[in-house]
This record gives sequence, C-alpha cells and structure tokens, in this order.
Amino acid sequence: MKKVISKSNLRFFLIPILFLFIFVRCDKDEIPFPYVSVYANLALNTQLGNVLVGNYVLVDGYGIGGLIIYRADFNSFLAFDRACTHEASRTCVLANDDSMLECPCCSSKFWMVNNDIAGTVYLGPAVYPLKRYSCTFDGVNTVRVTN
Repeated sequence: MKKVISKSNLRFFLIPILFLFIFVRCDKDEIPFPYVSVYANLALNTQLGNVLVGNYVLVDGYGIGGLIIYRADFNSFLAFDRACTHEASRTCVLANDDSMLECPCCSSKFWMVNNDIAGTVYLGPAVYPLKRYSCTFDGVNTVRVTN
C-alpha cells in the first residue's frame, strides 16, 4: 500500500499554518498597555473633591500611574490610567497642562476637554488613547473604578 501523505508534503502543509498562528493576531484594536488590576471605590465629596461636570481630578495609588477621573455629566464619569500610552511607566505620569495632560518623558499630550475626546492623543509620539477603565456612579457619593 502506498503512503497517502509523505513527510515532505506534510511539512509544506504545516509550515504555512504555523506562520499563520504566529503572525496573525485578532486583537489589533486593543491598546498595548500592561494589565494591572484596578478596583477603587472613590468618595465624590472627599477623594474626588466634588469635581464639576467637564472637569477632572487626578487620584494616586491605582493603576500604573494613578487615575484620571473625568466627570462627563451629573451622573456619569470616565476613568483613565494616568500613565502615558507611549511607554507605560510609574515614573512617566501625566501632568496638568490647561485642558490637556502632558507626559513629562515623551511630551505627548492628551485631550481632557469633553467626554467625546477625553483621553485621546492631541500630540504624539503616543498614538493610542489613554487606557480607559470601567467606571460607575451610585448616584449619591461613590464612584467605582474597575477593569
């Protein structure tokens, strides 16, 4: 009886499949940002200083560089990591620059003016928006940030 598939034919079949698995990715929309567990319950009247609609507050101690809590409207908040997406590091945390945040390491700037563009890149070298976390408000006093 004759062999149906020879070893050389099997190699020509398996090598392209191997390259397919190595070089094809499904998560192209995902921001390349290190995973850090984030779970924060923040009091609106104390830890967030009763931040007004359209403004943001910086909170240390969570995520990679701390958190940016942006108040989109009376009952909704947005939460971002304060680390720059160009090179995420605890030493390169974004600092206030009027209606923007600026990275002291690479000079990238990120918008913080309204909820439509909050966290997006204004000026590179960063190309990805800020890492966004899930954020809920209990309607009274607690903002919960998780990932």
